[in-house]
Amino acid sequence: MRFLNKLLCAVLAAALCFCAIGCESAVNTANSTKTNGFKLHMLDVGQGDSLLLECDGSYMLVDAGEADKGNRVVEYLKGQNVRRLSYAVITHPHSDHFGGMKKVLQSIPTDNIVMTEAYNTTRAWESLIDYIDKEDFNVVFPKTNDVFNVGGCKVNIYSPNIDNDNKNNCSLVLRAVYDNMAVLLTGDAEKSEEKEILESGFNVQADVLKLGHHGSSTSTSSEFLEKVNPSLALISCGKNNDYGHPHKETLSKLKNSDIPVMRTDLDKAVTVSLCNNKITVLASKREQVIPKRGGADTSLSSEVSSADSSQHRYIGNKSSRVFHLGSCKSVNKMSDKNKVYFDSREQASESGYSPCGYCKP
Repeated sequence: MRFLNKLLCAVLAAALCFCAIGCESAVNTANSTKTNGFKLHMLDVGQGDSLLLECDGSYMLVDAGEADKGNRVVEYLKGQNVRRLSYAVITHPHSDHFGGMKKVLQSIPTDNIVMTEAYNTTRAWESLIDYIDKEDFNVVFPKTNDVFNVGGCKVNIYSPNIDNDNKNNCSLVLRAVYDNMAVLLTGDAEKSEEKEILESGFNVQADVLKLGHHGSSTSTSSEFLEKVNPSLALISCGKNNDYGHPHKETLSKLKNSDIPVMRTDLDKAVTVSLCNNKITVLASKREQVIPKRGGADTSLSSEVSSADSSQHRYIGNKSSRVFHLGSCKSVNKMSDKNKVYFDSREQASESGYSPCGYCKP
């Protein structure tokens, strides 16, 4: 009897030990899925859109390109170790945005589908809707200012007034915010929807802007671009596409505003990491840091003491591509619009700025 009691105690102890190890392993595995900050992936789907929001091991896919790009989207998601989507968003019923989504839904477990109430009468659209109904997905038709959580990232949605005659202007617009940094994804929204958004009071300020309608001149009005005030612009379009996207007019606006742009027709897939007030871009196996407009403190006094300069506050001049200490006399002569702020000397140098010969930062 004593032997049996000892045996039972030993088995129980081993089981408890196993459970403890298993629990610890599960915790470690869960923690290992945490990402360092927040990432936006712009997939290369040719003449179409597909973007992936990633934060703390959670994912939101926004559009999936044409039907023949569905496998490419799935392969990319699996390559990023995406095992489950918290949300799949269909911004509007145009095939270069929804075409590949059915393949994604068939391949990647998806918790929620977020979509516009606009509709299309094409066979491809009806096939997708039939599949969604058949599989009984949880479908959400968002209202303006609805918020969806993707890990620690909050995604705020603007849902336009439905004008089914112009499906571009039925596009859901998403503003994702993480750690005081934001990205704005505008689907195919044209200037009339942009105006509607601004008049509604919806907050469009963002560090990264995915331009509407593949960089078409029908989108990205000067007023809208000024309100967003992005540090980086993204354009998803096909190489040598029949529409001439992105249009020269749009590219000129970006150039005149000194906004760098990344394009899938030139740069292929682009990954943007936003963390600690820093924007890092990875494209074509090259990594670069994009200066964040405005910086953490735009109210820098013109009377900066030498003691303040010892805190290594670096300010660049967009025109001259030279960076200075905050105490440098040259800073006082710069307009606020021409200033760009850096967290470190290394960040300024990586962004292509040279040190001032006077203040020697």
